[in-house]
Amino acid sequence: MNSRDKSLVRAALLYYKENVNQTEIAKQLGVSRPTVAAMLKEAVNRGIVKISIQDSEIMNFEQQDRLAKKYALNSVMISSASGSAHENKEAVGNLCATFIEDKLPNIKRLGIGWGTTLLEFVEAASYRNFEQLAIVPLIGGVDVSDVKTHSNHLAFILSQKYNCKVDYFYAPAVAESVEMKQTFEKSKFIADIIQKGKEVEMAIVSMGNPIESSSYQELGYFSDDDRAEMQEKNVVGDLLTTFFDEEGESVDTHFSQKMIGIRLQDLAKIPEVVVVASGVEKAESIQKLLKKNVIDHLIIDSSIAAVL
Repeated sequence: MNSRDKSLVRAALLYYKENVNQTEIAKQLGVSRPTVAAMLKEAVNRGIVKISIQDSEIMNFEQQDRLAKKYALNSVMISSASGSAHENKEAVGNLCATFIEDKLPNIKRLGIGWGTTLLEFVEAASYRNFEQLAIVPLIGGVDVSDVKTHSNHLAFILSQKYNCKVDYFYAPAVAESVEMKQTFEKSKFIADIIQKGKEVEMAIVSMGNPIESSSYQELGYFSDDDRAEMQEKNVVGDLLTTFFDEEGESVDTHFSQKMIGIRLQDLAKIPEVVVVASGVEKAESIQKLLKKNVIDHLIIDSSIAAVL
């Protein structure tokens, strides 16, 4: 190592390892301060010093930016939590609340889906004053089981926190039969709420994998025959009242024919669609739907981000 290299190494060690300022280094080396600055720059350029940013939040931002560019999304938010399934879902809900509340001052109609991840968002929501806002459920929400995850309950709690108006969806997410669904849809109340859902400026919905994990499955809606049909038709994901296959195309099933609410083609026409999801089993579902350019904003955990 020649004397020049030794001086570069010494300057780098003093500055980066011992936190000595450039003025003091100049005194010790017998050179000017600008010379020290040039030496430190040269040390980096020649690889004598390698600067590695290890901060997890900065790395997270870089990953978010890469995914947003890869899938042509307006934004991606990734939770850095790595705890239990519930803790990860809670962290995604917190991210969603932060994102949504920054947007709400400019929004008059906000649509909301259903499910456990959206429940975490609603529970994380702050008490704010958005008097111009109206919350609109995007799927039926008067079923009797596990009411806290249903759209009407989520819409009501959110409206209380945001001090805003709220509409209700007076029908179940899944009717007892196709005939019952048709009866509900003939009602002016149901027709009106579905139309309002189509006209929201922003929709917040959760993604499911109906074979491995979804609100429908957790609530016991699926029969063995329903699962068999979905497997036969290669269903990989669900969003509100739509099931879709590996190409992101809607799949019609006996089960989906009984569902009441906004469909995928309606969602695609909404100006901003926010999809929230937690759990690696939903990564494939998201990946397939990204082909359809329905999603504008994606809020996910790190396990999904790693697959995407």
